[in-house]
Amino acid sequence: MFLKTDLETQSVSDVLAFFGIEIPREITRIGDGIANHSYIAKTNQGEYVVKFLVAQTTKNIENDIIIQKQLRRVGINTPLYIQNKDGRYIFNNNDTSAVVSERIDGVIPRKVMGKLAKDIGQKLAIFHKSVLKLSYPNNKGLMNPKVSGIVSELFAQSLPKGIIHGDLHNGNILVDPAEKDSVVAILDFEEAGENLYIVDLAVTLMSVCTSSDENIVDTDLMQAVTSGYESVRQLSKEEKYWLPEAIKYSAKAWIKWFNENGYDKYAEKHQMRLNSLNWKD
Repeated sequence: MFLKTDLETQSVSDVLAFFGIEIPREITRIGDGIANHSYIAKTNQGEYVVKFLVAQTTKNIENDIIIQKQLRRVGINTPLYIQNKDGRYIFNNNDTSAVVSERIDGVIPRKVMGKLAKDIGQKLAIFHKSVLKLSYPNNKGLMNPKVSGIVSELFAQSLPKGIIHGDLHNGNILVDPAEKDSVVAILDFEEAGENLYIVDLAVTLMSVCTSSDENIVDTDLMQAVTSGYESVRQLSKEEKYWLPEAIKYSAKAWIKWFNENGYDKYAEKHQMRLNSLNWKD
């Protein structure tokens, strides 16, 4: 059986050529993305990340670009999509669409410790204070209650809102390759859209603040992330009150989505994390 990833690997050279980049010496699949599939391509001109779009649209990419620019202005590194000689950002050929960026020197963290947790919180708060507009409204992010189908009193409250990342977890950050305790880049903005800031914080808390087996929430790490966040953007009294509900909401939204899309293992892990908090429903 010829897999889509085989087709993508064969297409990497064509994608690079579209952007004026020479044939790669080596191609390596990275991560296990759902909305896109990414590869590192090593060439004599440097190293590049080729991202094949699976669930992302042209509008998503235009939102990515404007987010990239806003984050770069405040010193947060993020991949910048390359334009070809005609000013185009997206390679299109039949059913294949892809974007390319220069590879950033960083690694995906396998485990989050206290110092990194605090830095993740800081970077999330900077995102909230700095990303103020999108090219197109995104109403399809999972944390939108109309998309998740999860009912919560949270959204009847007058709480601060703005553009959120929507999916800031270990796999969507790069850290310093040597020290591994500071964020060097933020990745993947396909879930970005307008929502409550504490929903975004809740997503990150449930994603990165876990035990080594990823089944139990580490409350010390939760405090570290929240402390880092509040060093940049102070949570209001109301936000602190509603944060537990935001955590329950975000967890239930992901559990439902994982179950509906065949990712049972991830659904089980999120359910175990939620249960470990021993909160009443």
